[in-house]
Amino acid sequence: MNETIEKQLELIKEMAKGKGYFLSIIEKDTSKEKGLGSHYVDYANKKIEITLPLGHEEKDAILLHELIHAELFLTGFPRINRSPEIEYDDVDLDLFQSIEDLSQHVLLYPKMYELKVMHDKENLKFLRNYLTNLYPDNSSGFIMNSFTLVDSFYRNSDEFLKYEPDVRKTHPNSYKLYRRLKRVLTTVKSPLTARHAIITIFDIVEKEFTRCNIKYDFKEKCLLAPVFLEAHHQLFVSDLFEIVKRPKLKNIYFKEKRTGYYVNVFSSTIDFQKIKESIEQQRCGKWFELE
Repeated sequence: MNETIEKQLELIKEMAKGKGYFLSIIEKDTSKEKGLGSHYVDYANKKIEITLPLGHEEKDAILLHELIHAELFLTGFPRINRSPEIEYDDVDLDLFQSIEDLSQHVLLYPKMYELKVMHDKENLKFLRNYLTNLYPDNSSGFIMNSFTLVDSFYRNSDEFLKYEPDVRKTHPNSYKLYRRLKRVLTTVKSPLTARHAIITIFDIVEKEFTRCNIKYDFKEKCLLAPVFLEAHHQLFVSDLFEIVKRPKLKNIYFKEKRTGYYVNVFSSTIDFQKIKESIEQQRCGKWFELE
């Protein structure tokens, strides 16, 4: 492990400790998984687990990639979470993971280039495998294609340019949406702008699904973690959120008033009235442990 990665590892460990989280790293065979490396946040046990491919020649660069993801989480970049009582299929999971990754990769890959540590071979392999095997452009698969195109550009823009002319001709819908998403992602500079970008992409994707005669509603599917400004800390929780019961679901949800997105879920066994009164009396800074 080179000095740059060692420094980043120690930095993220200290950041995690300061937020009450424990960072662990494991190595295993990930050849049958979608991504070589991954990071998982266990909110209940306050643990961030990074998984690396066993014996991979670019393992150090993959570690740096996942460490930057962990850093972005610890600095408040929003995650797209799931409700324990909603059933999800592969489309849901791919959408959530792709959109969350893009909202971070726009900053992650430039940082890797800045640190001069990059998994170049894996990036070239990614572009070669995915850009030559895109979904048909005349189906809803073009939406996932657009995510692939954006991620490919971030991974290696020079190599992407070699594929771009053909993609533009053979997959015009995918390419048009790729350009649109890339413009949205240029606004990502902070946790707040990342969340704005995610919501904008949600809106864009829902409209594209509608054009394909598919109904999709991110508000009903996911939990979108909130982001706070300093000025929000002194507001009462009830100024920004409300506690609600949802049709056909048992648990109790925290709903953001401004956007309508659900941000958290509570067990159905909690005292609804007690929580309702509590959020009317407590400040956001204390409730969300921001201070």
